[in-house]
Amino acid sequence: MPLSCLLAENVLLYKTIISKLRRKSMFKLECDCGRVHQASLEDYIIESGAIQKLPQMLKNYRAVYMVCDPDTYQALGQKAEQILKENRMFSHKLILKKNPLPDYETLGNIVTHLYDLDAEADPSGFSPLPDFILAVGSGTVNDSCRLASYRLGIPYGVAATAPSMDGYASAGTPFLCDGTKRTIKCTTPKYIIADTDILKDAPWDMLLAGIGDMFGKYTGILDWELARDYNGDYYCKQIADQVIDATNLCLNNGYFLEKRDPGCIANVMEGFMVTGLGMAYTGNSRPASGAEHIIAHAWELHDVANHKKPNLHGLEVCQATRIVIEMYRMLYQETDDSHLKELIGKYLPYFDGVEEFCQKMKVPSVVLNREEILDGIYRALPMRDRYTIMFYLRDKGWFERYAETATDRFLESV
Repeated sequence: MPLSCLLAENVLLYKTIISKLRRKSMFKLECDCGRVHQASLEDYIIESGAIQKLPQMLKNYRAVYMVCDPDTYQALGQKAEQILKENRMFSHKLILKKNPLPDYETLGNIVTHLYDLDAEADPSGFSPLPDFILAVGSGTVNDSCRLASYRLGIPYGVAATAPSMDGYASAGTPFLCDGTKRTIKCTTPKYIIADTDILKDAPWDMLLAGIGDMFGKYTGILDWELARDYNGDYYCKQIADQVIDATNLCLNNGYFLEKRDPGCIANVMEGFMVTGLGMAYTGNSRPASGAEHIIAHAWELHDVANHKKPNLHGLEVCQATRIVIEMYRMLYQETDDSHLKELIGKYLPYFDGVEEFCQKMKVPSVVLNREEILDGIYRALPMRDRYTIMFYLRDKGWFERYAETATDRFLESV
């Protein structure tokens, strides 16, 4: 049964699940998989007016270096700056160019402007060298500050401006380098502040992008199970189950995002926190990323190489997820491997939920040229040494046929 049939009653159920997880201290987890999972995140707050608690959360810091872009400065940065100044905690700010990319230019700007060259130390203890980096934004701003924080040894936190992606609590940073996009292991933020009064006013396509990014967890976790059973990879059931619960939470709340209800926005952000912490716990993006993310990255790299503004990451992930779903549907129909059939069968209701949501909510597809879609899928295969359905199909000699048929089925549905 499609997940959207559950809707309202499950919103409360998943809120209860997330609350229980948080009370158990999500930041350290002694797990049945034999590992002790831990993240350096100290606290997060998701509520109306959360930005007013910025001084309380950062009470141990006296010189906060704030990084934003023009849009996020208008959305939240200006208010954050005022609050920090009123509490004598503000060092200086950097406003990046509009639509920055996670690359050496952005990282270099953050590092170069680390010192406030116009400031002087004073008897109160103020120093032009900041003791904390505050990212005000979402994807690129957060990712770039995470990497700068890790390299410089200065703690950082993030004030979120849009529920557009699940990487706020992640310990990895996607980074454009030498013509490819790779994830660099860094650290989680110390603090995350998500003010629902700000998040609810994010552009509609960014709200959809956040849900779309989460949809990739269904295929990503299935890829992880596939890698466990057919490649001998490490797998953590507790983390995987938590990520699936978080994705269900986001899907069910996603139907109500048009009303921009702060409660629904908060639920979606809670789902993002669980997924981000799952990545931090494992030390990689496996709980949140499979074939769909690699394909989305290939499309993004194509745009960057051709000097085009990349599409929103979450919308590309959503489209790639729908194509990977078609691959899994084909495999379910064609395989004579009973274990594989049972494994895929568990996820078919989730796949139905994704398709129903995308149709009802009119989630935009962003790569519609057949050749461009296929080019991204083909380039994705060797991009990362991570066992996914693409590796399984390659080993069977079926990869190109599945890629073409899945692409055609997707294009017929939009």
